[in-house]
Amino acid sequence: MPCLTTRTQIAYKVQFTPSCRYDIGVEQSDINKLFGIGYLPSHHRNSVRFGWRYDKASDMIEILAYWYKNGVREWRSLKFIAIGARYPMVLMRLGDIHELWIGAERHIVDVPSQQVGFLLRPYFGGNMTAPHDITINLDPI
Repeated sequence: MPCLTTRTQIAYKVQFTPSCRYDIGVEQSDINKLFGIGYLPSHHRNSVRFGWRYDKASDMIEILAYWYKNGVREWRSLKFIAIGARYPMVLMRLGDIHELWIGAERHIVDVPSQQVGFLLRPYFGGNMTAPHDITINLDPI
């Protein structure tokens, strides 16, 4: 059952642990979901969230904006961050404008919103399950 919310801000101090390293071959570029907000009738219609994936070449986590706008899925790379470090990440809804903050860096995504949305929680993949247990620390701020 989705957790409905009228909040206009979702904020966590995020830490990716060493367990976030993985190698899934040709699926390595799939985007895992971190947190965000979806709107009725489905998050596959309109939603905004942070995504992530492990980049083997740099041994870092790539953070992405990941959204659906009127049923069309899009994403954009935002930042590479170190495993083990803690980063404040904030999603703010200002009407249809959604601000995604990583520390002091602001990124904008324009997606139709509603007064009531539902929280989107961490999810591994696209089309694969996690290759092992993965721990991400999400401390509300």
